[in-house]
Amino acid sequence: MKLKDLSVILAKLMKEHKVNKLSKFIKLVIAGSLLLLSVLLFSPIFKVKALENGNYVPALSVSPMAESIVLNPGDTYSSSIKVSYPQNASSSTHYKVAIQPFYVDENYNNVYEKLDNYSLIVDWVNFDSPETDEVKPGEIKEIYYTFRIPSDAPAGGQYFAITVASDTSETEIKGDAINVTEILSVSHLVFVEITGTTIRQGDITSINVPSFILSGDVSGSSTIKNTGNVHSDATYKLQVFPLFSNEEVYTNEEKPDIRRIMPDRSFYNETIWSDTPAFGIFNVVYTVEFEGVTQQVSKMVIKCPIWLLFIIIFAIAAIIIYFVMRAKSRKNSRKRIETE
Repeated sequence: MKLKDLSVILAKLMKEHKVNKLSKFIKLVIAGSLLLLSVLLFSPIFKVKALENGNYVPALSVSPMAESIVLNPGDTYSSSIKVSYPQNASSSTHYKVAIQPFYVDENYNNVYEKLDNYSLIVDWVNFDSPETDEVKPGEIKEIYYTFRIPSDAPAGGQYFAITVASDTSETEIKGDAINVTEILSVSHLVFVEITGTTIRQGDITSINVPSFILSGDVSGSSTIKNTGNVHSDATYKLQVFPLFSNEEVYTNEEKPDIRRIMPDRSFYNETIWSDTPAFGIFNVVYTVEFEGVTQQVSKMVIKCPIWLLFIIIFAIAAIIIYFVMRAKSRKNSRKRIETE
């Protein structure tokens, strides 16, 4: 046998040996990918929630936080709120109460600026108790107020806030609590509907359920515009089913999301299934109701984190490469047999 022929045979053997090694490697990659997928699919997915840092204690609190009232022109209304101070505060604090206009901006942040159409009521409210006072640790003070709706008041919504502000710049809290080092102001929001020619109407301008989720949870989102002249509540329901079952894995039908939408404002809301597993395929039904209008979206939703997507793509690529290399190896083996 010539040296040249021997070198050709050795090269062929080395090539086949490399192919066999590569095939074994690809088989291992495929097996590992399938094992990982099976663990993800059939093992429970645990979510870890971060513990809250510290024990925060508010310096002042009011109750209730809000109230809604329906009144007729000429009616007089009296009510009260309670101001409380933590039992474990080191000393008493002074507070001051005030009436402020209340509304929301285009981003739905609370604003305390006067609006001609919806803030007339701030001039009708009076306090029946001192506007400044002192509250001791563990003590509860009651603040009384009264207002009368003028006989010529326009129909629709009127809004104001009773703010309670501590006049201390630092409040020391005993125990493991964290010191409060800022002037605290809390508010009691009052939503008043004056009867008459009230307009209750609005539009659901958008509604959506994402079909493919790389990160985050299964959710539905929508935007509603209140085109009336009074506040109104919207209802949001989310139902999640397994792909091949009608048994719900999540629903908030018994306690749907309810959001108050102010007149002349648009509101964007997301309803979220916070315990969505890391991987899954679901049928999702999202329903929005506002002022007699109902819209619903039903979609198949795939939840696949990006790292798992890479594993799937890599496993598919490995399978393709394996079969291509196997076909080439068989073809080379046939050629070698034919030449011999």
